Amino acid sequence: MRLTSVRGDLSCRCNLSYSNNYFSKPIAYIWDALSPTVLKKGLYMKAISSYRIGHLSKIWAQFVAGLLFFGLLGCSNSDDYDTTLSIKPFPNRTADFSLWQLDSFFEEVQMGYILRSDDKKLIVIDGGGKLTAPILEGYLQQFGGKVDTWILTHPHSDHIGAVLEIMDKGTIKIDQILHVPLAQAWIAKNEPENYDLVERYNQAMGATRSKVIVVRVGDKFDLANGVHMEVFGGLNESIVVNAINNSSMTFKISGKSKSILFLGDLGLEGGQEILKKYPADRIKADYVQMAHHGQTGVDKDFYAAVKAQYALWPTPKWLWNNQLEGKAINSGTYKTLVVRSWMESLDIKENYVSGLEGNLQID
Repeated sequence: MRLTSVRGDLSCRCNLSYSNNYFSKPIAYIWDALSPTVLKKGLYMKAISSYRIGHLSKIWAQFVAGLLFFGLLGCSNSDDYDTTLSIKPFPNRTADFSLWQLDSFFEEVQMGYILRSDDKKLIVIDGGGKLTAPILEGYLQQFGGKVDTWILTHPHSDHIGAVLEIMDKGTIKIDQILHVPLAQAWIAKNEPENYDLVERYNQAMGATRSKVIVVRVGDKFDLANGVHMEVFGGLNESIVVNAINNSSMTFKISGKSKSILFLGDLGLEGGQEILKKYPADRIKADYVQMAHHGQTGVDKDFYAAVKAQYALWPTPKWLWNNQLEGKAINSGTYKTLVVRSWMESLDIKENYVSGLEGNLQID
């Protein structure tokens, strides 16, 4: 299997996810307003909220916030990245697929994959946050501006922000969408901080002209010639801890030469349910997408059951290293290094990290 990585140059990186300075709190407020891709699940705001403005007066803080607002308008945009995807020649074969793990653009925590089958069907999995939309749109235009199947694991902004923007713009034709709808009342009770986002998402699914398929556990789909999908996890209203993540669509895509298990942001509880329901040989795969960006997702026993040879990490470099800006590796509060040690002990052959590799093509 051939792997190709291409990393775009950044002329301007406004990385606000782990800033450690007096301006961090005003930045956090502005960034939260400007970009829905800021996670309410804790990966961004948790790191920032522990800091205080300190001796800055309220007036000075407001002045700085104003300057930062205009600075951010000219930074952290898709112009910093090439919107052309590097595509290497495809192998001469049938009944298989090529996959791109997309870059952690803007050093944000997000997830996006593009899959092209040998019979030229195009499948997208999630897509990343709102700011990534113009980049992803450019990539999809290269393939003709048509997506045969768009798979959405769960409605958190770092996974669906881009697709919502693309759907609003209407420049990409989407034949069908596979997703797991979540009831507004259940969200209001169990994850109210994401109520507005899920409401917008549900409205978009209801208004689209694309065929929308509600995915249930046990479903199987033929995505292309020789490319099959089997669903192991989805809506689980009985798990109210880490509610939306634990209802992530969990599925395996298989072709002639490889299989990939996608976990979305599946949590500990959801992973344990799947292990109870399915024998290990059913979820076994050559590649595994690391749950919840590789930290506080499923446990080691789950990864051991999958027996993957390769791990796909939709993880920016700072999270891969659990590293606050200007600090040592493992200076943050995340469990990434713990999970990395699990994968090493399970004899994983290679970790492919979006924040290190950039766009990665797997044939």
